[in-house]
Amino acid sequence: MKWLPQFLLIGCLLSSRANGSDNSFKSEKETIAKAIEQIPAAQARLYLYSLDPHDANRFEKKLPENSDKSFHWMPVLGKVEIVPFHEKTNLLETLATGVRESGQFGADCFDPRHGLRVVTKSATNDFIICFECLQVQAHGFTPATGFFTSRSPAATFNKVLDKYKIKKAK
Repeated sequence: MKWLPQFLLIGCLLSSRANGSDNSFKSEKETIAKAIEQIPAAQARLYLYSLDPHDANRFEKKLPENSDKSFHWMPVLGKVEIVPFHEKTNLLETLATGVRESGQFGADCFDPRHGLRVVTKSATNDFIICFECLQVQAHGFTPATGFFTSRSPAATFNKVLDKYKIKKAK
């Protein structure tokens, strides 16, 4: 019985720390999602990539980092420039939604099958996305170099790849 007050105190401290980190994570997710939504889709050139994570070791970084066959050293199965405004905004909004829906952890696989390049007058933002482990590597993107997503954007990304008859990894 004399341990009960100490146990309750430790429980309260752990709970407040967890809530504090949870609030920080939620704030960071919101910052990232808003930054994605603020990309000016009307003026941006947007490219959607289909990547093959199973073939990545074959190249062993021998190809240029971004060539017609490689996107940040990931083998490219195909890519398409997305021109219609509604498709560009849909991809960006879907990615932002995935960030908001994400949890604090993902798996370790990082087998990305999707890439997104957004080119504006002021920046090039590249996103390498693995919807299996829910991780996104970001290059040229402020506020984060990596973040988590949910699986929900995968359906939209795949639908666009299918529309343009771009081969997808298995």
